[in-house]
Amino acid sequence: MNFTAIDFETATSKWSSICSMGICVVENSRIVEEKEILIRPEPFEFNDYNIHIHGITPAKVKDKPLFKDIWDDVKPYVDGRLVVAHNASFDIGAMRCTLDMFGLDYPTLKYICTVKLSQLAYPELPSHKLNKLCDALGITFSHHHAMDDAFACASVLLRIMRDYSLESLSELEECFEIGIGQLWPGYSEPCTKRRKKHHKNACAEQA
Repeated sequence: MNFTAIDFETATSKWSSICSMGICVVENSRIVEEKEILIRPEPFEFNDYNIHIHGITPAKVKDKPLFKDIWDDVKPYVDGRLVVAHNASFDIGAMRCTLDMFGLDYPTLKYICTVKLSQLAYPELPSHKLNKLCDALGITFSHHHAMDDAFACASVLLRIMRDYSLESLSELEECFEIGIGQLWPGYSEPCTKRRKKHHKNACAEQA
């Protein structure tokens, strides 16, 4: 299984105010690269609530590049790949909004959401927030740090694949009957969670 897990932190409630990006690359079901990129948001505005959440202050990013200036370096991590995020509607939405703001084309990718997947894989858990989910699964990380969140997201997907004896995206899609999100220049399609009556039996056969 090959994929890239991503996470964005924002400076304000605006999805285009990205101030940090976490990347975790998985090849052959093994984590091979982790990185965090600090980014100067445009416009250069922060609110106290977001700073309290992730600890990134204006001083930490005032000399960092804009998202448009790092995009050529970031794009190969997601273009043509499966992208995974915990609450993908936010992370893919933040990427789209920021690319739109700078007039940049979307990459071509497929994506899935580990919130939706974990709700199907572990319905008995009281919470599927990333920190609560990872506590239940024994995954240690530092919450709201973009690189750690990307690592945690990747680890959750790998755990689901292992627990259900799955080896590929097609097996994952068939087992949980999820809708794979898609993105390409000029087009986007959200990932979905479909609750069909027989999905648990399909998964049980593979578990």
